[in-house]
Amino acid sequence: MNNLKTDFYKALLKIPEDKQTDHERALGDRFADLPEITILQIIYQQKDYEGDSKDHEFSATSMREHWLSGLEDTRRTLKRREWLAMPEAGMGIVVHDVHREKDY
Repeated sequence: MNNLKTDFYKALLKIPEDKQTDHERALGDRFADLPEITILQIIYQQKDYEGDSKDHEFSATSMREHWLSGLEDTRRTLKRREWLAMPEAGMGIVVHDVHREKDY
């Protein structure tokens, strides 16, 4: 929804203000301060050998393996310094996922 509002705001900017209706100007004012949001997804990736029990298997070995996986994903994500920068104004929501990016 935020990205649609951002796109709508960009479209409104292309219309000269004297050609906009009062409603369009009000919407432009409302959407002018939309936040730029960065989402860094770190989602556990199931191992080939894990079965359906992974959601309720809490042995020390399993937990250590999951924590190490999360730590490694976090480290790989933090190496992508450009992901930590705020998006440019008007970008809306930017989503990064270390498991979906080619350069990790």
